[in-house]
Amino acid sequence: MNIHRLRTCLLSPVVQSLVGITIIAFVTAGCASGTKITHNTKNNVFLEEVTDWSYEASHPAVIDQMTIAKIIKGLYGNDGASGSSRMSAGGSKPMRIFSDEDVEFLSPLLTQGLSAAKPEELVGFRLSSSAGSGSEPTTGSIYVMNGSVYLTIGKGAKPTVFMPESAAHTEPTPAYAAGGAHDAVTMVIDHNQVAKASMPAPLAIVKTTPPTSTATMTMAAPPRTPEISDNMLQESGEGTLTAQQLSELKIAKDILAKKEIEISMLRKEADWMKRELRNRAEEMEALRLTKVSAKPTAKKKQAQAAHSR
Repeated sequence: MNIHRLRTCLLSPVVQSLVGITIIAFVTAGCASGTKITHNTKNNVFLEEVTDWSYEASHPAVIDQMTIAKIIKGLYGNDGASGSSRMSAGGSKPMRIFSDEDVEFLSPLLTQGLSAAKPEELVGFRLSSSAGSGSEPTTGSIYVMNGSVYLTIGKGAKPTVFMPESAAHTEPTPAYAAGGAHDAVTMVIDHNQVAKASMPAPLAIVKTTPPTSTATMTMAAPPRTPEISDNMLQESGEGTLTAQQLSELKIAKDILAKKEIEISMLRKEADWMKRELRNRAEEMEALRLTKVSAKPTAKKKQAQAAHSR
């Protein structure tokens, strides 16, 4: 029958066009979604295929998780600084882009992604940072090429410097790594040098919330800093505070201790000045009384001399 008619139907241009469109749709959907490594309502780490023919990464790449953690912690930016500036207003030090919680989340997943990626894939991520409420989600990608790690931040706080500085430099961001961001920043990192370096110290985290205006800061009274004890630190460690927050509390405790020493020294200097002023006053009073008592004695001697004549 019917086989000839079925064959004719399948070979018709309309059917062939529909089949072709269906196949293209499946392929496009597969490329767009990528392979998800982890996904939840806030965070997403995934493998994404790059369609640019010039892209060929050194994947799969085996880099240990500790080195990846150092790379993530090595990204520093400025809170409210301009794009190319390395120092924020007032000459303050750069601050970390990712918090310790972000590093704990990203480092094992990025390590897994690089070891599973193909030469035509990169590892992308989207992270609602724990740096503070209202912070803009951070998006980016990471891949290995020519012996270096290419880490790009598309949206969110941009890195302006890497620690150690000698282990990285910036390069123009290719379109396939920018994720649609026009101001994306790409760090090219020597992961072998980073592996030998020490872990960056905990520092404040860059936040993308608007800074408080100068007028508001002038009008508001400075908050009173509560006393911080070791017991409070231990109790906080058992509660909901992170390792970074505990570190910041310890730093605040050290600053308070130094301030107390300075205040104690100022009090001692004030007491010494009071004693000096009191002694000077007593000396002046004694000198005045001496002069007053000396005048009647001189008059008496003059009177006795006149009488004897």
